[in-house]
Amino acid sequence: MIRRAASCLVVLLLTGSAAHPAALGDNTVKLLPSKFRLLQNIGPMRFTGQNRYSDRRLGRSFGFGASGISLTIYVYDFGLRDIPDGPDSVPACEQFERAKTEIEQGGNYENVVLRRQVTRRMSDTAAAPLAREALYEFDRNGIHAVSLLWVTAADGYFVKLRLSLRQEVVDELDDARAQILATLADAFAARPTKPAGAAEGIPPETSIVIEPGGDPDDSALWFDYVNELLRAVIASPERLPPCGGTVVPGFALDLAGRRSALREYLARAAEQQTSAYFSDLARIEAAGFLEEYVWQYLRDPSTDTTPPANLDLGAFEKFREANLATHVVRTGAHVRVNTVRALPLDPAP
Repeated sequence: MIRRAASCLVVLLLTGSAAHPAALGDNTVKLLPSKFRLLQNIGPMRFTGQNRYSDRRLGRSFGFGASGISLTIYVYDFGLRDIPDGPDSVPACEQFERAKTEIEQGGNYENVVLRRQVTRRMSDTAAAPLAREALYEFDRNGIHAVSLLWVTAADGYFVKLRLSLRQEVVDELDDARAQILATLADAFAARPTKPAGAAEGIPPETSIVIEPGGDPDDSALWFDYVNELLRAVIASPERLPPCGGTVVPGFALDLAGRRSALREYLARAAEQQTSAYFSDLARIEAAGFLEEYVWQYLRDPSTDTTPPANLDLGAFEKFREANLATHVVRTGAHVRVNTVRALPLDPAP
């Protein structure tokens, strides 16, 4: 049983919604707009009410609570049709990443830390449905809490769950998880399934996209650049975009790719070194500022937040003003991943 604590966490709800109290005289909750039904009690948690959002794409949310614990279940389609079951389609993955961003950047949470993200089997059977899971710790209004996020899809709807526990009852997290997910898995079992679009591991299906309008003679150089990216993402799958899409290399990998392309360019005979972009890059490298150039223009702001200690950005700015007045930063090719990056499967239900 989940122990009692002084008060429940306040659950972060979307704006523009209308609250409805828990229905009396019926021991089930219909998770509209879907046809799933849950019992009004999940372990010690009692159904507390639902919210219908003014934007129909957001569906409804359903609250459950006990002392020190709160659970909100969101059921919605986001305006999409034919959503495949499971957590590893592109739409379900995008909803998971969107929900993570809401936790990490929204609300009044402080000291937010993502502790783990895995794929979770929702019960202890091999055929149980799966969900993407993220475990967070944060402070809110001076209260430390642990929070689990789950996202999956079933019967044409996204199903997102937020479970939050105060620090006093955090040792009950595993029991709470098992009860909640098993209850939802039973509800899913009553509906027909749709084929899932799961990712099947590494190496994923990839494509190389050459940007239009570039110098045709530069194409081979940009292939050298993207080959560095391909080697890196195959060796380190965590570099892959979570839901497919264009690989964002970040500072170190972009620097390696441009250096590879530049070596190929400088190996050409002098009369073949006719690329305006790579000739500028050669001058930047000769002046010792290639790292500063990549940091200034090509880093990933979401991950490259602190410049390496050896960079002299002030000196590079003076060089840029004197030598690169007409320079245009280019990336002539990209790596696009066409599959969702699967999270590791946690063996525990």
